[in-house]
Amino acid sequence: MQNTIFKHPRPERGESLVEVLAAMAILLLVLVSILQLFSLSILSFHATTAHRDMMRRAQEIVEVIRMAASTASTNTTSGASGIFPLASGTFQLPTSSSETGFDFWGPSGFNVVEEGAPFKVNVNVADDNTQWLVTVFVEPSSNGAGRKYLGPVSKKGVRYAARIPK
Repeated sequence: MQNTIFKHPRPERGESLVEVLAAMAILLLVLVSILQLFSLSILSFHATTAHRDMMRRAQEIVEVIRMAASTASTNTTSGASGIFPLASGTFQLPTSSSETGFDFWGPSGFNVVEEGAPFKVNVNVADDNTQWLVTVFVEPSSNGAGRKYLGPVSKKGVRYAARIPK
C-alpha cells in the first residue's frame, strides 16, 4: 500500500515578469508591423488617386480635341475659343485664369484645367498625313502654389496617346 499522505505538493505555476515582458515585446512588434502596412496602404491609395485623376484629365483633353477636330470645317480648331491649332507641335495648356485659353479649358468651358491645379499638361500633336497623333502628358505640378497631390507622386505622370482622323 502506498502512502498518499506524505505526497509533496506541486509547485504553483505562474508567469514570471520576464515571460510577460517577452510576450508584450512580441505583441508590440506585431502591432508596429500592422501599423506600417496601414501607412503604406494610405500612401498607395493617394498615389493611385492622383494617377486616376491625371489619367482622367488626359482622356478628357483627347476627347475635347477629337470633338473639336470632328466639328471643324478645316484642319484647324484655333483662335478665339482658346484651343490650340491642330497642327504639329507641342503646346502647354493654361494653368491660370490670366492665360489665353483658360475660358475654353477651365471651369467655364470644358472643365479640364483649374486655377491652382496640382498638375500641368503638355500636348504634342504630330501630323501623319491621314491622321493626327495626339500625345497628352499630365504630370504633377512642381510649382509652390496651389494644391498638391498627396503621396509619392512627385516624379510620376501620365502619358496618353490617341489617333484622330483628319
